Amino acid sequence: MRRVPIRMKLAAALAVPLLALIVVTAVEVVSSSGEVRDTKAQSALARITVGPTGLITSLQNERIWAVVELIGSQDGITVPVEGYDETRSRTDEAIDRFRDEVGEVGGAATRAYAPALENLEGLGELREEIDAHEGQRDLGNVQFADAVFDRYAELITPLLESGSRVAMEISDPELRVGVQLVDTTSWQIEVLSDLVRAALVTTTSEGGIDRPDEIARLGMLKATFERNAELIEAARGPYGSVVADHFPADLNEALIDEIDRAIESGRVDVERLLTALDVPEERSYPALQREIAEVLFDRADQINTAANNRDRWFLLLAILTLGLALAVTWWVSRSITQPLRSLTQQAKEMAERRLPDAVLDILETPMGEDVHVPRVEPVAVDTHDEVADVAVALNTVQDTALDLAVEQAVLRRNIADSFVNLGRRNQNLLGRQLDFITELESNETDPDTLASLFRLDHLATRMRRNAESLLVLAGIDPPRKWA
Repeated sequence: MRRVPIRMKLAAALAVPLLALIVVTAVEVVSSSGEVRDTKAQSALARITVGPTGLITSLQNERIWAVVELIGSQDGITVPVEGYDETRSRTDEAIDRFRDEVGEVGGAATRAYAPALENLEGLGELREEIDAHEGQRDLGNVQFADAVFDRYAELITPLLESGSRVAMEISDPELRVGVQLVDTTSWQIEVLSDLVRAALVTTTSEGGIDRPDEIARLGMLKATFERNAELIEAARGPYGSVVADHFPADLNEALIDEIDRAIESGRVDVERLLTALDVPEERSYPALQREIAEVLFDRADQINTAANNRDRWFLLLAILTLGLALAVTWWVSRSITQPLRSLTQQAKEMAERRLPDAVLDILETPMGEDVHVPRVEPVAVDTHDEVADVAVALNTVQDTALDLAVEQAVLRRNIADSFVNLGRRNQNLLGRQLDFITELESNETDPDTLASLFRLDHLATRMRRNAESLLVLAGIDPPRKWA
């Protein structure tokens, strides 16, 4: 680590929180994406739950036409779709469409609807039996028509039960309420058909509605019909206004009155019962079901849109956060490394050039001149943190080195002055001594004494040369120039 550059150390230190931020952001993005997928799955479940109403409605319409045609009442009863070809082709299209929708959603929808879809394989055999029936088309054929009704109910009921199970898988409260309302309406249409069927079958039997089991069945169906109607009318929120505008209250009231009258009298007035059922299409349960489904689809679209927008905004926020983190990291790293790099360069320049040159200038100040401290550029960094403190410390070291150089130069100047004074005093004394010895030599005649004087003159001359050497060491040019 001692050899690793500071930039790399900073990058390594900042990489940990950045990686943590990236991991957290990635987890949140994945979580948000999962929520979007869950929301889309919830919306798809809502649609697929409503989807069977198209299939169920097609089966119910096909059943209504078959039963009405078998009892010869097609002229007296208004049916949604007429003709075997039309009803069956619509049912086949609804089955294919519904299979595709279930396959696209998968998961809970596939598991819930697989048995019901497998059960639809018996539809072809039922159609063949209807086509092969050659009996009279009147109320005398009501037993076969009743059997056909039961066979269709066996195909429809599993779809209704599967829709109820799928509705429980939806977590969004508003979606779940809408799906449950559509499911309740689907059950209500089935109960309505079963109630009318039971009334017609029992009233055409021998004795009419006279057995306890017949009365009990009509009573149970009537109670179920009324309970479903109460559940639908209790809808609140965006579905409440739809129910208030489209609920078939007239149909309910007329039908319940006819069933009550039939239970009391033991007979059903078929004409009056059919009149009670003959309501405008927009005031029927299928119309109410479609309106509730429209609100449900709008809510599903809103949830999907909100989820997609939330996912996009979160992803954008995550990208901005990461970008900002990287920018801050780069800025912090640059704010540290750039002053350090500048400090390093200035410190090298000070150590290698500026400070040595300044010290040399101080030490080379000529004799007789005052010692001046040269101006040296200080180390400067554009920051106010610890790096600036290091720069101040380096400037202090530089100033101290210059002060020491000045003190050393002054000390050397003082020593040189001492040498000069000592050398010149020695020169003066030795010069006078040599003059005195020369005078003695000129007056002496004794050879031995004269030889001694010559030796003494030689020694004095050598001492004068030593004094001249002191002057040279002190920086004074030699007084005599030798060739």
